[in-house]
Amino acid sequence: MLLPKTLDSIHSIEKESFKDTLSDMLHTDGLNVALADLIFGHYFVYTLLGNGILQPVFVYEGQISYKHSLAKGLPKLHFCQCSEIQNDFSLENKAHTLSHRHYLAKITKRNAFSFTIKQGLSDVGLYNDYPLELCPMCSDILESMREGQVIDSTLSVYLFNQNFLELLEKNAELRQKEITALQFANLTCYKCKNLIDIDKDMWLQVMPNNILKVSCC
Repeated sequence: MLLPKTLDSIHSIEKESFKDTLSDMLHTDGLNVALADLIFGHYFVYTLLGNGILQPVFVYEGQISYKHSLAKGLPKLHFCQCSEIQNDFSLENKAHTLSHRHYLAKITKRNAFSFTIKQGLSDVGLYNDYPLELCPMCSDILESMREGQVIDSTLSVYLFNQNFLELLEKNAELRQKEITALQFANLTCYKCKNLIDIDKDMWLQVMPNNILKVSCC
């Protein structure tokens, strides 16, 4: 089941069609984060695919103003819980972010993203399958997680190979920090379907295709 919280608000007859549409958007042009059921770990940003099943997503702004592009350049690609993402999606700022920013979530193995630049009501720039610069803060986080590893590729190549969840399997300290953050995300166990609250133990299981399963039993 894809994006269960979003689908709960839709009549059952329409759910399958809507689910397919959301899945297509998540893997093609990007999905508005308001529909993506984002879950924030200590390190990574995920979308909720079903009971206790998470997949990391890339997050970026699919629309920026011409003024913004002059001041800060093109959108940066986020993939970790950097300070910018933490600030924009904090309890204090989340509502404003969802209503005034144009963040998209996407699952992909290619650095190819679509976005627009607007001046007033007019589109002055339209980019399709465009390679975005990695957020420097996100890059620093991922580099620190890889400390001590033999690095046989650039960070970008490693990132888009979609194997970075293996870092949580290989390092107990990293895994525990991610677990601690996810215990506050109101997730359900993929096995028993019960809510995992902060008083329950949590286990993470990394699956093929960069899927993370969360369980309490």
